Amino acid sequence: MKWIIKCKKIKNGLKNINPNTEISNRYLKQSENTLKRVKQLIDEEGHLWASVMTYYSAYYAIYAFLQKIGIKSENHSCSIEIFNYLTGEEELTKNIKKFRDARIDSQYYLILSKKEEINKNYTDLKDFYIELYNLCNSTQKEINYYLEKVSKFF
Repeated sequence: MKWIIKCKKIKNGLKNINPNTEISNRYLKQSENTLKRVKQLIDEEGHLWASVMTYYSAYYAIYAFLQKIGIKSENHSCSIEIFNYLTGEEELTKNIKKFRDARIDSQYYLILSKKEEINKNYTDLKDFYIELYNLCNSTQKEINYYLEKVSKFF
């Protein structure tokens, strides 16, 4: 919770905005397109970019959810923390953090994941996408639950 309070105060941190289904849908579509590209990269043995794009596919899906319920954040750590706070989805949060760490290792240190790990991350990413797709397409009653949590936070 301390992290989230800090995120409300930092520049480009968490902001309460009007929910935007159109932008949410665009981010969800970008997540899906990126997911498809990850598979192509794995097949081409482009492990560095597969790791990078795995993370971004997951991040776009989380950001789609945040836009759906009226949260803007240009800070990835803040986005992940508020997602975890609002949903309590520990497994999804654990996965995106795993994807983030693999991206950082690949992109900044050229420590590439083994093919087995990349394939496992891809499988986890497909499940991740489905979960976020379902969250973004929740019933209005479910969306209202998250909107209420957001209003209490802001």
